Amino acid sequence: MINSFSKGIRLFGWCLLFNAYSVSAYAQFFGDKQAKLVVTEPLEFQFETLEVEAVGTAEAVRSIILYSPVSDEVTEVNFVPGQFVEAGKVLVRLDDRRQRVAVERAKLQLTDAERTYKRLQQSSKQGAIPESELDLAQTARDLAKVALEEAQADLDDRQIEAPFDGVVGITDIEVGDRINDQTAITTLDDRSKLFVNFRAPEASLEVLLNSPMVTLEPWSNRNKDIKAEIAEVDSRINEVDRTLRARAVLDNSQDRYRPGMSFRVNLSINGNQYAAIPEAALLWGATGAYVWIAENGKAKRVDVKVHQRLRGTILVSGELEEGDTLISEGIQRLREGQDITTELARSAADE
Repeated sequence: MINSFSKGIRLFGWCLLFNAYSVSAYAQFFGDKQAKLVVTEPLEFQFETLEVEAVGTAEAVRSIILYSPVSDEVTEVNFVPGQFVEAGKVLVRLDDRRQRVAVERAKLQLTDAERTYKRLQQSSKQGAIPESELDLAQTARDLAKVALEEAQADLDDRQIEAPFDGVVGITDIEVGDRINDQTAITTLDDRSKLFVNFRAPEASLEVLLNSPMVTLEPWSNRNKDIKAEIAEVDSRINEVDRTLRARAVLDNSQDRYRPGMSFRVNLSINGNQYAAIPEAALLWGATGAYVWIAENGKAKRVDVKVHQRLRGTILVSGELEEGDTLISEGIQRLREGQDITTELARSAADE
């Protein structure tokens, strides 16, 4: 009796197990036949962004070394290194005593020549002198004008002026020194703006021509970004290193930077074009990264290679083409060739 009851219990257990297996197999079989609900979107392509760094050197927009046009003794030094001077300020004066005397002599000679010419002009109108004598007086007057201009030029050469507003540099010239046209007096820099000269790869040509601004970082402060305007781009590319020379203009009205300083120049140029997918659409498997593509109502797995990660977007390459439809949501537990649908998702979007 007990044995019969035990056999009945075991038989009932096997029946329950078989029934559970049958239900599971049925669900799995018919579940695979049902279309999986997914969200799709057109596959888009975009260029990879490449960050290029170049080293730039600052240069004053106007920078000169001052020399004396003549040789003579220094009588005045009217500046100190680092001083801002305005255009026309006399920086150095040479001994000009002889030149001042020459100017006064030329003025007297011109005054006498003009007086003589006017007197003879009146006499010529009365017919008292020949026309040739008046011509000689006019020539003498004109020569006196030229002599005065020449004497004034010699006097002006004895004072060295600032040709433009700027900051003077260090000088070794002192009062009493005798200098000539080979003696460097000092430097003068217009630092209100700075040129930053740099060389960039030829791939950046389009960016330099079409982008008005560039980002600079002074090496003395790598955490500070400065915007500068692209001012000039060279007309040719160097055949040796395949770079081109460019120049940016940096506003230095606060006088924070100096000519000769180095800057890191940051350029963003377009690289190759890749498929741009949302981060959630990328999966990883035993063979690497892959995505799902909708093709004729079925899911298709495509292995991809990751090239760049952007904010919320990943650039990948693989057997992907423009016009493909990317499965962006509902990708979990998808299988190759599985039927997919977007009907419910589309209806929800319409609502």
